[in-house]
Amino acid sequence: MKLINAIRIIEERERIKRKAEKEMQRQRMPFGNQYAKIHDPKNTMVQGAHGNLVHVQSIFPKEDVLALKMKTRESHVKEALLKAVYFYLENAEEE
Repeated sequence: MKLINAIRIIEERERIKRKAEKEMQRQRMPFGNQYAKIHDPKNTMVQGAHGNLVHVQSIFPKEDVLALKMKTRESHVKEALLKAVYFYLENAEEE
């Protein structure tokens, strides 16, 4: 019985340790505002540590996504969309 309790205590400690390591790893990843600041430092919509972020999901035809990646010269869809949106917002202000 004591052995089973000791194993449970050890397993619980390991679980807590893994959870803490996972949280530390999340804090080091460049998501959210950090990602926006990396790609566009003149972006004025980013405020504070959390800023004004909105999660957006879209469905595009594969041909459109490939054309956008070629046009923006980006290898990832996320960066291509980010670049296209910033370009649109900058040019929309001029009109």
